[in-house]
Amino acid sequence: MNRIKVFYRGLSQKNRIIFWICFAVILLSLFAIGRTIYRATTSKNPTIENYMKQIRSKDPAQRQTGVYTVGLYRVKEMADTLENMIKQDPEIKVKRVAAWSLGRIDINRLVKLLDSNDTEIKNIAMDALIKLDKNNVSYMMERFNTEDIETRKKILSTVESLKKPDFNESLMEIAENKDENKEIRFQALNILKDTGTMELEGRLNAIYYNDPDMEMKEAAKHTLESIKQKEKNK
Repeated sequence: MNRIKVFYRGLSQKNRIIFWICFAVILLSLFAIGRTIYRATTSKNPTIENYMKQIRSKDPAQRQTGVYTVGLYRVKEMADTLENMIKQDPEIKVKRVAAWSLGRIDINRLVKLLDSNDTEIKNIAMDALIKLDKNNVSYMMERFNTEDIETRKKILSTVESLKKPDFNESLMEIAENKDENKEIRFQALNILKDTGTMELEGRLNAIYYNDPDMEMKEAAKHTLESIKQKEKNK
């Protein structure tokens, strides 16, 4: 402190003015930084009232921001509100974000929406599950046989993008099902070309020798040949 006093006394009048200006600038800068940090930390924990104010806004962009923030910070108290918005909000974009947020808070509630009789709600729930994690397609594979053809195709497309052997058993059952739609059976066999193993050889041969559809026989044959070639190249 004494050194500072000595230093200050040794300054000319002009330099003393410069000293105080610099001190004021530094002080104001520290104040601004502190205020920014405070806003940043407090904005991460807005109250339920803040969320509801945004979510009730007539502006779709505000509602979208509100439901996104709720999901980002997993505000459990807002689960009912999010589910209602998925069902009732007039804007499809808001519904989609609300579904994503609901999945982050309570994925089981989002999965239950797959049972909706409203096709739009069902598709929104499906898209949100896949967006959250493609592995969530397992929820849809469990209900595969109850879905319509277009939904089944969509489910298989997601499975194909994963390129994992986890679903081989389910895919094989689909391919073996003679009552299944032909396109769906072909799609399942096509995925197995990439993910299948030689453990499926007997079952693929059974389709080749026993299936009444000649095109399906050939598809099973080509799938097995692809698997064998893949194993050979390892």
